[in-house]
Amino acid sequence: MNHTRYTLEPYKGPASRYRCPGCLHRQKTFTRYMDTETNEYLADDVGRCNRQEKCGYHVTPRQYFAAHPDKRKAFKGTNDQVIRFNTVPFSLMQSTLKGYQNNHFTQFLVKLFGEAVTAGLIERYRIGTSKHWPGATIFWQTDAQDRVRTGKIMLYDKNTGKRVKQPYNHIAWVHGLLHKSESQESRKSPEAAANTNAPNVSPKHLSNFLLRQCFFGEHLLALDPFSTVAITESEKTAIIASYYYPKFTWLAAGSLEGLSLGKCRVLKNRHVVLFPDINGYAKWHIKALELIRDIGSATFRIDKQLLRSATAEDRKNGIDIADLLIDPKRNEWDWTEDKNVRPCSAPGSRCRTDAIPEPGMMTLSEVAEGWV
Repeated sequence: MNHTRYTLEPYKGPASRYRCPGCLHRQKTFTRYMDTETNEYLADDVGRCNRQEKCGYHVTPRQYFAAHPDKRKAFKGTNDQVIRFNTVPFSLMQSTLKGYQNNHFTQFLVKLFGEAVTAGLIERYRIGTSKHWPGATIFWQTDAQDRVRTGKIMLYDKNTGKRVKQPYNHIAWVHGLLHKSESQESRKSPEAAANTNAPNVSPKHLSNFLLRQCFFGEHLLALDPFSTVAITESEKTAIIASYYYPKFTWLAAGSLEGLSLGKCRVLKNRHVVLFPDINGYAKWHIKALELIRDIGSATFRIDKQLLRSATAEDRKNGIDIADLLIDPKRNEWDWTEDKNVRPCSAPGSRCRTDAIPEPGMMTLSEVAEGWV
């Protein structure tokens, strides 16, 4: 084995440290080993605890491959199989983390949860503001290695929280605007103000930007490598649901078709619960079976709460779990008055931590209902 290929991850802030699988200390004292050729981690338990005197946990790559010789071959061949893609400068993403008084989506969140909770959600999910349309939001796709793949720009009604689809569907992509801006020498939005000479987005790359999408919220996986992962279709739903079910790490696939094998490879060794929109149960049930087959180290289950409570009108309207959570008449629990609450990341916020519905695979009859 080439000993220089695998190294302990350099410290890049709290997100680069994890809960030790040995001592399970409440603080993140665990450093994982990385493959320097692919920038990917080895298994979740391969690394060293910083509490060497009190814990002493240390599993090296040599020990890992000795115990799992089948994995050695997979890693040897990884370098030839790396899928190349371009990224957007991290500084560009950071430059959009402002202007929330003009951001329709964050203003809607303030109406739901108040300013303190909303501030926590904005920081956690790195919600950006765009001037591409007045009031527009940017949902940045930042991967598990903190690389910004792209950003989805969307416009919402600040009062209802619904997407603006008239007179056309208001969706755009940051990498697309960068290309358009470069070719037209235009600077009409914060996204277009990118330094196009930065790595991976130089002018020669913009005309042929290689996009490889990841989950919205994927950067959160590194914060707790042992938490259950919940996946929704829309970014809005993941953000809202994360307030009500804080024990889960909430990600968004971006669409019904966004739950792909390529995205899900980052979920190896994780427990995953899927929360599709009401009309997406059948398709995601089939996809879950495929993912179980292709990613054997992960478990994929489907939450059935929405399916069991939806009416014919709900199916017609295509609701998702966020529609139930923010509707006090439909919500199964009173989140604001329940005694079993704890603070969220934002000061003053309150979140329910128990009574998480038991997820599971659907029966054939439930799959059939999903087509209605």
